[in-house]
Amino acid sequence: MLGGDILENGPGRILMVGHPMMDIYACVEQDVIDITGVRRGESNRISLDVFNVLQEKVRVNSKNPGGSCASTARSYAYLGGNVSYFGICGEDELATKFEDCLTECGVKVLSIRKKDHPTSQTYCLVTPDAERTMCVLFGASHTLKLGDMDGSIMDNFDFYVVSGYMFADEDQTAFTHYMVDEALKRGKRIITTFSNSFCVRRNGHFLKPIAEKSAYITGNLEEFTELYEMNDREALFSMFEKRTVGENPMNIAVVITMGAEGAVIIYQGKRLHIPAPPVEKVVDTTGAGDFFAGGVLYGLLNGLSVRKAGALGAVMAGDIIGHVGTLITDDLPARVKAVMESA
Repeated sequence: MLGGDILENGPGRILMVGHPMMDIYACVEQDVIDITGVRRGESNRISLDVFNVLQEKVRVNSKNPGGSCASTARSYAYLGGNVSYFGICGEDELATKFEDCLTECGVKVLSIRKKDHPTSQTYCLVTPDAERTMCVLFGASHTLKLGDMDGSIMDNFDFYVVSGYMFADEDQTAFTHYMVDEALKRGKRIITTFSNSFCVRRNGHFLKPIAEKSAYITGNLEEFTELYEMNDREALFSMFEKRTVGENPMNIAVVITMGAEGAVIIYQGKRLHIPAPPVEKVVDTTGAGDFFAGGVLYGLLNGLSVRKAGALGAVMAGDIIGHVGTLITDDLPARVKAVMESA
């Protein structure tokens, strides 16, 4: 049966480096987005002035730990995966809340704190159509540079995860390339997560060569079509089918999400469709792709079939899109158990 293959025996130990931040969720009308002047549905860097305007204009629904890598790490660890997370926080209460939440999910937090910078914050503005627009006020997270982590740490891991966000400036770009090189020279493997369409447009020239060295790639259809300049999805899928065949394929598996159409996992020249999670009403898509990636990667890297890996991704994403924010609900354990016990 298609999807019954197991790609890795596991356990897969992964290291993720990201931007620690606290996400502030608010349900807003389109006019609030218009006032800020930011790009709707994307991640936007904002000034302190714009941040202050948002504080005056919006009613906060919830505050959760944020950042693409942190969400993926939480999803992977929640399912029992071995994942460590590194980033730079401020010496403040937000950092403590961020680290505590990751630890509660099972993530091993390796973050460091800097006294002279606050922890980064993001306004996640959710419009009635469930689209989310991110407005980011950078703090300590974006001071990352070479020397903040020694590449020898990869001796303790099997995979290094590259996020599309980690090319924000020259220092972070140099850090990311250093860690990729350190991982590969130790015989470790790379996972690339595109993270956001903005990241692909801005950092695609860095992402594409790394993706071609990656065992696993995850992203949404828009990100893939933009990076590879292929609007024909069938041609895109066929390209990755060719890249995943043979004894030494360029990529082991490629995971492409398509919103309400579900997702496809391409591996060994095969294409497996994963249905979208059944949700009564989609309220907020923030972090959905990250939680999906965490679920799929857990399955693929820890001895589960490709089909079960996809189902875990759908369950993880489905749990958070039915409410505002990315906190896991009490219903999730039963859904995960059902997937694990399925044929």
